[in-house]
Amino acid sequence: MQESVEQFLKFLADDKDFSENTLAAYNNDLTQFRQFLQGETVSDLEEGLPGGTEPENMGGEARRGRGKRHRTEDLTPLAENPSDNTIAINGRVHPAGLGSGEADKAPAAPGKLPQEHSVHEWSQVNKDHILSYMSFLKERKYADSTIARKIAAVKSFFHFLTDKKIVPGDPTAHLDSPRVNKYLPKAISVNDIRRLLEQPLHHSGPEALRDLAMLGLLYSTGMRVTELVTVNMDDLDLENFKVRCAGKGSKARLIPIRADQQIALDAYLNNARPQLVGNNGETALFVNHRGHRLTRQGFWLIMKAYADEAGIADITPHTLRHSFAAHMLSDGETLRRVQELLGHASVSTTQIYNQVNASAKRNDPKRTIKIGREELPINNTEDGENGLRHRRANQSA
Repeated sequence: MQESVEQFLKFLADDKDFSENTLAAYNNDLTQFRQFLQGETVSDLEEGLPGGTEPENMGGEARRGRGKRHRTEDLTPLAENPSDNTIAINGRVHPAGLGSGEADKAPAAPGKLPQEHSVHEWSQVNKDHILSYMSFLKERKYADSTIARKIAAVKSFFHFLTDKKIVPGDPTAHLDSPRVNKYLPKAISVNDIRRLLEQPLHHSGPEALRDLAMLGLLYSTGMRVTELVTVNMDDLDLENFKVRCAGKGSKARLIPIRADQQIALDAYLNNARPQLVGNNGETALFVNHRGHRLTRQGFWLIMKAYADEAGIADITPHTLRHSFAAHMLSDGETLRRVQELLGHASVSTTQIYNQVNASAKRNDPKRTIKIGREELPINNTEDGENGLRHRRANQSA
């Protein structure tokens, strides 16, 4: 059965040109499904997924069913390398197993299909098997968006098996995709961003200079964390204040670097990176404490440590991208320009950040309404609708 999974992954890589992150997600989801069907102990493979973005090329079922966007960033990312169990954060070495995500939420107890119901050929799988798998995932407390992604992978896989005549029929043909609630992207305030970006200043050493430049560049450009860690030295054009970013689908874009960010980059490039890299010839812009390319997990752990220091909860690397977009639009930047900076294929994807700003304004505790010559707060419990009526009554009296 695993051989068919590998054929499908090869098809996605060769014919569809899917990214490594998307292929890793498909591999994770289908391997887990196969383990369930064969009565094996199902691994919590979520922790093997790279963090930072959602698999971008899941089929139409995933786009319609996943609803909650950008949530695979919550999964514990990959290790720096298979033998590297430590990472330097703020000049201190920590275990690389830190993190939170779907794997943390799922119970540790093993789960599998009873042996009497197990199957060993894809042609034996029917709709009931898939429904049992969905129930199994729900029992293990996986998020609805994660279940939707996994079932979308199963659907795409069976479409492939049917097209290749490996199975006589598609058991997912009349299977509804799981419904999930839709949420707006989460952005944090400008003040929270400022506190986060200031945290490396409380530390010393080459890692602190790297982190100051790295966090600032991610927020000020709106790059995805995958894009950030793949930036090479020759992608920088410091004379023209630009950085080349390899986006999804190999669509590169040039993003301007703010003047204040140029200062942080210069300090890192001149005083920190040479110490970290030494003479190993590493081409990556941002490197770990061993002088090799920083991974998504490395960045995630570093950012989480600073977020904890700043007292900012419920934040992921993608939160900085969401915040960049929301703040740019709030400051008056055009939708088309923000679309261009983010690398969105469609402006409709960018428009959601207008809703983020509208929601923030509605929930702003300092929001006021002008009645006559008086500015009154309207999001304070005491000054809600009843409070306004009370004030009006007092003014009339």
